[in-house]
Amino acid sequence: MADDQRPLVRVIRFHQTFERVPVKGDELRDEVDARGFKVDEKGKRIMESVEVDWVTYAPSHAPLTAATTDRVRHLKPTEDMIHGEQSEKSKFMRARWDAIEPAYDAWKSGHEIPTHGMPLAHWPGVSAPAAEELRRYGIRTVEEVRDLTDGQLDKIRLPNMRDLRKAAKTFLDNVSTADAANREAERDSEIAALKAALAEQQEQFAAAMALLEEKSGGKSEIDDLRAQLDAKGVKYHHKAGIDTLRALLAEEAA
Repeated sequence: MADDQRPLVRVIRFHQTFERVPVKGDELRDEVDARGFKVDEKGKRIMESVEVDWVTYAPSHAPLTAATTDRVRHLKPTEDMIHGEQSEKSKFMRARWDAIEPAYDAWKSGHEIPTHGMPLAHWPGVSAPAAEELRRYGIRTVEEVRDLTDGQLDKIRLPNMRDLRKAAKTFLDNVSTADAANREAERDSEIAALKAALAEQQEQFAAAMALLEEKSGGKSEIDDLRAQLDAKGVKYHHKAGIDTLRALLAEEAA
């Protein structure tokens, strides 16, 4: 995958924990402390359990060496970052969130993290246990195996990783060649269909013109030409127009 098409970060995994946090209160209706948290009759903060979503991610150029784990809510850009002045920090946060958000939404809905490329499950060149091991490093597609650097290969605890990278490249090259051949065959089929449709349209047009000539006053001449051709035993199409009949008669006379 080209660098300009690669997302800023690669998502490795999500997980969830549960934490006890103080409950925010309403100063007009609840007993709250100085920071606005609800308290009980003894002045002790009221706590509740909440879900906390975490994401482990890494820069796309170094997914095996620079993984970071953060609370998901800390990574979401604020409204000011989205609609305000575009500082370098806000641009970075937006680009990072653009890479994480689709995977997070899929994970929350119970689906696999979406991939860009061919999933490892569609590649017969890697076993299920090996694919699972690769996914532990955030590698989910054949393209990502193909694009691994030598330094990254050494960090993956699988045998013959260089051979696997080479096999991934060969497989993707073959897929590209097959796709190109299929597109070529589809194009040839489309061209043949268009030629057949054009020939049919030309035939229908010729018949329509012949009918128009008959209706526009040329019927008597057509009848005369047909009679002459019949007398000479010349074969002609029953829908042939005046010009065609004239040509046949001239050819017979030549």
